[in-house]
Amino acid sequence: MLTPLHIGIEHPTLGWLAIVALLAFVAGLGVNLSRSVTGSAHDGTPAADEDSE
Repeated sequence: MLTPLHIGIEHPTLGWLAIVALLAFVAGLGVNLSRSVTGSAHDGTPAADEDSE
């Protein structure tokens, strides 16, 4: 008799871990998008309203 491979579907908590990981990934994308749209001052470039002289 062949033993089926253990793929983890027997553990219901893995579904919750996948959902939390996906939500954290989407939240990170949202933060990155909002920073790129608003032009964060922490990116190492001088602000547009400062004189560079």
